[in-house]
Amino acid sequence: MSLFILFLTLTIFSKLLLSQRASTANPILQPLNVETNYRNMRLRLNNSHAKQGEEEVVREGRVEVSFDLGLTWGTICGTYWSFREANVICHQLNLGYAASTAQTVIYGDSKRYPWKMVGTLCRGTETSLRDCFREKDYPKFCDANNTKLAVVRCVEKLTDLSLDLQVIGKSAYLDTKPLSALKCAMEENCLSRDAYEIQATQPDAERKLLRFPTTAENVGTADFNPYANYEDWQWHSCHNHYHSMEKFATFDIYDMHYKKQAEGHKASFCLQDTACKTGITPRHNCGNVTQGISVGCWDTYDVFLDCQWLDVTNLPKNKTYLLRVAINPDYMIGEISYENNGAECLLYYTGDRSTTTVSECVRASLWFAS
Repeated sequence: MSLFILFLTLTIFSKLLLSQRASTANPILQPLNVETNYRNMRLRLNNSHAKQGEEEVVREGRVEVSFDLGLTWGTICGTYWSFREANVICHQLNLGYAASTAQTVIYGDSKRYPWKMVGTLCRGTETSLRDCFREKDYPKFCDANNTKLAVVRCVEKLTDLSLDLQVIGKSAYLDTKPLSALKCAMEENCLSRDAYEIQATQPDAERKLLRFPTTAENVGTADFNPYANYEDWQWHSCHNHYHSMEKFATFDIYDMHYKKQAEGHKASFCLQDTACKTGITPRHNCGNVTQGISVGCWDTYDVFLDCQWLDVTNLPKNKTYLLRVAINPDYMIGEISYENNGAECLLYYTGDRSTTTVSECVRASLWFAS
């Protein structure tokens, strides 16, 4: 009996000891479920191949994440990595905004710095990377053949384009032109595909063109500058100036279920200060080297200019559509926000100038992967 009591006493003591040890265990060693993963998440930029000092402020480097409060670090890979994700990184680190980002090996590769997070998708308005989405399936982009890492450069000041909504609906109208009067526009691929198929046999065939102006104002804290070096800008002989961005804006027409109904048009622009707020002097023009949009200024492409339209010749009549306009649509230039880069308007199309209308334009974000 005494041996049994001794055995029972030792058993209870052992359980109490184990319980005490468990209650005082380091929280880092807790099971890494979804909840604890993101609660323990840490983020940093690292631009060296050595261990990063705790007090160093790094504004450019590979993005590194930790899910164990900084004990171990890893990198990021994503199919749709863009300025949206990069802006969240800079915001979370209190480093401003993303001026550049890429997936590259400039700061090492995934063999040396293995991925710890893959498939990140952000809108760009999140305050933390933990609030972003994830790709539904494991991204094929992040396979053994790819060793690139997400890299970001953060700055305190950045440009921010805002599309003027009012001028689109206010000035839009339906125009009719023969192909023979649209030679410059055809050189710049501003018409639907069938126009090129019939130009030789029907040179005077009429095209229905939905015209509207585009005004992009820089409401940011830094000038909007083209991504390409001026030596790579394209000379457009019809317009007699350089275009510094070959895809500055996109124009598309969708049905009410967002199924595309008219061939989209990708507009190339020369960038200039068409006008500025009181007290600001325009600095950029369409000459070589000097293109851009200054802070507090805007660039307007007027309704009467070539290619400032959508070819709606084959669009079914007497229906309501969505006209969607977007600037900097491919995120080629870093901006403070992409929530003000788009507009969506109701287009009622009859095929007749007097009854075709564009109305109820609302602000729309650039589309992002989901």
